[in-house]
Amino acid sequence: MVFAPAPPASSSPRSNRPKPPTSSFDASLLYATEEVPTLPPVMAVPLPKTSLVGAGATGGSRRGSSTRESLRRRKKGATKASEARINFLNKKINKGMHGSGAAALTMNEQEYAIHMRQTHSAFSTKFEPSKTRLTGANNSTFTSNSSYNPASVRYDTKALEVGGSSGFLNTVYGNRTREKERQQQMNTVELSSQVTIDESMQQTLASKSTTSRLPKDEGAGNPLQKEIEQIRNYLDMLDQYSLHNFIIWKGSTVTNTPEFSSFKRKYDTFWGSVLSCINLLETLARDYQIQLVVVDGAKCAELAACDAPGITEEDLLECISNKDQVLPIVNSQSSDTIKFGTRGTKQFYRNCAVRIQSWVRMVLKVSWYENEIRRRRAACKIQTSWRRCSAEWRVRRMLVVRRAEQKKTWERLGADFVKDWSRVFDEAVDEDSQPHVIVHVPSLSLEEYLRLGIPRFPVAQNLQLHRLTDVKRANVEVIYVAPFPMDDEILDYMKKILEIGGVEAPHSRFSVVVPENVDVFPSHFPLTSVLQYSPHALHRIRQMLRGKKGYLMPGYQGWQEKRVALSLNIPVLAPKLEVFQRFATRSGAKRCFMAADVSVPVGAHDIYDEEDFVVALCKLISSNLDVKRWMFKIDVDYNNVGSAYFDVKHLGCYNALLKERETLFNIHKGDTTVWMNPDVQLLARAKVLKDLRKFLPVKAQCLGREMFSSFRQFLQHFMRVGGVIEADPIGVIGRPSVNMLITPNGDVKIESCVDILVDDESKTMGSVYPMKSVPRKALGGAANAVAEQLKQHGFVGHFSVNFIAYNSHGTGLRMLGASIEPYFSNSAGLHNLMRFLCAENDKKKALSRSYAGIDALYNPSLSSVQYGSFFKLCRMQAVSFDLETLSGLMFLLFDSLAAGSLGCIAMGDHVAESMEKLAAGFQFIKANVGNPAAYNEVNLNDLDGFDADQEGGGLISFVRQLKSIEAEAAVKMAIYKEQKMKSLMKAAKVVI
Repeated sequence: MVFAPAPPASSSPRSNRPKPPTSSFDASLLYATEEVPTLPPVMAVPLPKTSLVGAGATGGSRRGSSTRESLRRRKKGATKASEARINFLNKKINKGMHGSGAAALTMNEQEYAIHMRQTHSAFSTKFEPSKTRLTGANNSTFTSNSSYNPASVRYDTKALEVGGSSGFLNTVYGNRTREKERQQQMNTVELSSQVTIDESMQQTLASKSTTSRLPKDEGAGNPLQKEIEQIRNYLDMLDQYSLHNFIIWKGSTVTNTPEFSSFKRKYDTFWGSVLSCINLLETLARDYQIQLVVVDGAKCAELAACDAPGITEEDLLECISNKDQVLPIVNSQSSDTIKFGTRGTKQFYRNCAVRIQSWVRMVLKVSWYENEIRRRRAACKIQTSWRRCSAEWRVRRMLVVRRAEQKKTWERLGADFVKDWSRVFDEAVDEDSQPHVIVHVPSLSLEEYLRLGIPRFPVAQNLQLHRLTDVKRANVEVIYVAPFPMDDEILDYMKKILEIGGVEAPHSRFSVVVPENVDVFPSHFPLTSVLQYSPHALHRIRQMLRGKKGYLMPGYQGWQEKRVALSLNIPVLAPKLEVFQRFATRSGAKRCFMAADVSVPVGAHDIYDEEDFVVALCKLISSNLDVKRWMFKIDVDYNNVGSAYFDVKHLGCYNALLKERETLFNIHKGDTTVWMNPDVQLLARAKVLKDLRKFLPVKAQCLGREMFSSFRQFLQHFMRVGGVIEADPIGVIGRPSVNMLITPNGDVKIESCVDILVDDESKTMGSVYPMKSVPRKALGGAANAVAEQLKQHGFVGHFSVNFIAYNSHGTGLRMLGASIEPYFSNSAGLHNLMRFLCAENDKKKALSRSYAGIDALYNPSLSSVQYGSFFKLCRMQAVSFDLETLSGLMFLLFDSLAAGSLGCIAMGDHVAESMEKLAAGFQFIKANVGNPAAYNEVNLNDLDGFDADQEGGGLISFVRQLKSIEAEAAVKMAIYKEQKMKSLMKAAKVVI
């Protein structure tokens, strides 16, 4: 198909601007609308000849001009499709189809109103359908039906004989239709607002009106139906056999041609891809300034169907039918020609000037933009830095002011505490004095590595639940902060103990406060930190303290205690944090012992380097060959979990050094100082140092297996925190401990003297009273000397001084300072509980009864036992505490039995009896809780992967405590029998 080079008026398919109407008619528009069911006509009137709706002048020229004017000025409500349909029908009717054809013309209520207005100039919107009248050119008229329904009005030309001529019907559709009449359908088209019909079309319509709606069996002779079928067949053949060539004129696709319409209908399934290819062809035409491009639609659709990732220029050229005309233009124009045009022309110079100007403007704008960005970034950095510095200064000033206020408040609280102690808080004050409140927070504010290494840490913080016995004084109320919610059975058990001690209405004398955020933080958080982060609990304590004096009594102190005390506005019965931290370390305690002229084990302290550690140990071994074991202790420790030891027997040169020393003693006739000669020591140290580097990492053992799995790990932490090296004395007979108090007004009081019970790993298990390992007078003198040193450094509060008693060859009984616990220890709390039960509140007098207590025993089998069953079993086997004789065995509850932890106290007439009852309590649990055979299968040396919280680790801990208690009970009983025998023999000699 050949196209004329003249550019038709069209637009690109991607353009959204409205297109002017064309006089040519697309026959496919006739079949665009759906078929509508028809009802029988209501009335028939003669058909107008020259106009149907809004007809203008009847003359041909006026009709043509009116048609063009109507096409140029489309009325409101009309559409391009409706104009095209009516244009086609007007032509058909004016050409003579009136008499022989049939057509159904449809309009809605709005179109009908427009039609009435244009037919009668005096017609208004509120018309009366029964009075409306349309007059045609042949004076034929029709009147709108009086039963007009606004829903739908259709004009139907049918084969009706009215006086021997065709008629034009106004068919009215009501709200209801019959199913049979719905099956009768006709082709309908909508009428536009202003259409004229020429005379030939009217004649054609009049000639064919009699065959408008023939039955199906009579439609074969219908000329209009045949013509419609021919049009349909033509469109189908056009879609099937057309080349589908369309035009791109000056970079825009001509879309109003039958070829393009047919092309679009055929490839409508993937028209999006086809449209993309058309856009590329338009771009190609514009880039190379090609006026006319004839596109082969089939090749274009084939290229689009490939769905290639990239379409090249060669692919696009293959889709062009006039490639012979386009290809020379493409080949002849270079990139500069495309951009600037032909050299030497005005367009060329103009394009060059525009190019230069745009480039210069671009450079200037880019330079301005870059400078602006740099300035903005610099300004932002300056502003951000200034805001940060300003905020830091404000915060620093605020912190300085707040800390100054807190320091002033802290000093005021301390001064008031000193004044009030002797007249309000001291136990020697009359009970009728001013009532006060003691806030007990038994927190272990240790380093995190220690808290993580303590098994069942929340239970360990609750071991001092017996602090509630402070309510023995009538003017004292106790607020106990618990690390977890406790069962009612535990509180009832403590109330029963308080009632035994003589406290009336104990439930009104103490309050247990549990921080509300205890479950939010990890279980290894110290209790004081959780309380600090629990505002509701703090508010509750403030309400209880309102109008009353009080003080806070902590456990192992940290920085958190001071914050809580400032929040509650009460003082703390504890030393300053820097004083506490100085004497809580083993190195600080050793310095304090030496300043008080108290003997300490041979060793070295304040070691922070591995080389210093090895050299110090080498010197100590070479100069003290009689020491069989050397202990390594980390400065910051709790319950000896940070301890390790090394036996010198593992050194290969040890026996040789002993022989050399014996030889030197013989040569110098028993002079022991010869071994300390520098030359001799230098040679010995060289041998020891060589063996130490080889055997120390392999043979050294850690006591805290649950915290340090290897000596290398222990040594790394030892170097980070610091520690001491001490000689382990041979022949230890006891570990006496003195629990003391330095009051805020400077008084030093000894509250109790006990012997500490330890297991085979030197971990504290409990205490025994009375202390029998050393003379009380000597122990009290050493403890007072240490207390004076602490007092000089401003120490205030409870503390315990621990010693080691042993028998030295040739010198007899000796005592060494071991450590200082600058807090309220478990042994001190246990002694206060026994005084409370025995009703002996005068601490100046010694307790008349003997007891042995275990701070906490853990057995995982207890988790399967109920409270009632456990205590019923105790009564059945006569495991009980006699209130009259104050003897027997008593269990202490710190947590539910589901946690597997218990405290145990045995009271008797003497230490040996108490230890035997305590061992019997362990045997009772072994025999009645869990599988008895499982205890016998426990291997204490198999500690690989030891975990104290697991069942196997729990059984190991229980069996270790059991064996240590039995061994200690056997020793105490042997000592008791020996002393009894001596007393009997002495009494017998006196009688004789």
